[in-house]
Amino acid sequence: MMKKVFLALAAATLAAIATGSASASAAGQDPVTYHSDHEKGSPCEGLAGCTYVQLKGDPKKGPSEAMFTLKAGTPFSPHWHTSPEHVVGVKGTMLWHVQGHKKTYQVGAGDYLYYPGKAVHWGRCAPGADCVYYVSDDLPYDFHAA
Repeated sequence: MMKKVFLALAAATLAAIATGSASASAAGQDPVTYHSDHEKGSPCEGLAGCTYVQLKGDPKKGPSEAMFTLKAGTPFSPHWHTSPEHVVGVKGTMLWHVQGHKKTYQVGAGDYLYYPGKAVHWGRCAPGADCVYYVSDDLPYDFHAA
């Protein structure tokens, strides 16, 4: 059930981005928001083959949502965040590892992965296709190499 909710949220967000607008709330107070993957800055800084689009929220101040793209075969090194993370696969297959778990999580289109704050994780985009995935952080974004 949770997987379907996050997949629906990611699909709705992608649709809003594709049309260049976001739907207004019933009160009409939501601003139109546009971000591009040409923007520079965390969390892709220093990771070749990564692009990033901030979807909602300010990752420096509180909860946020983002869409990432990694080129096929691109690895990401062990690290952790204070916030728990919710990940939904959109395209390609991410091979995700979480310290203390022997399983390699294959996060493909429609798959959902959650891990708690401070969980060390690492992985790579599987060869063959670029990976696109949605991430929701409950707390401000930070990055700590492990």
